[in-house]
Amino acid sequence: MQPDDRARLSRIRHSLNDLAQEIQGLIPVFSEQTPFMKGTVDEQKRKCGKPGCRCTTGELHTSMILSRSKEGHTKLAAISSGYLKGYQGLAERYQRFRRAQARLGQICKTMASLIEELEKIRRGES
Repeated sequence: MQPDDRARLSRIRHSLNDLAQEIQGLIPVFSEQTPFMKGTVDEQKRKCGKPGCRCTTGELHTSMILSRSKEGHTKLAAISSGYLKGYQGLAERYQRFRRAQARLGQICKTMASLIEELEKIRRGES
């Protein structure tokens, strides 16, 4: 083993430890028991098509919608104001879950790469 290999091994072990700690930070997101719903809540602006309506002059009608994909097609559903906060919470929890899931995938790829590098160094193939 080369002298600078020890320093590389130390950096790799330190990086692996940091990534493992980051995984620990993601566990609560996966362990939550509150429901979530796939989709996003957005404001939709549109024209109604009635002649003489204010929307024909540019003042568009607005409504809140839930947008979600189902079988490859985007489905839109209007949300009444009484349910808006509930749907926003459901969608936000889903987005947080998906971000954590994507980050976990990135971490695992990085860890696998670091472990391969660690193996090469320990076998003397650095």
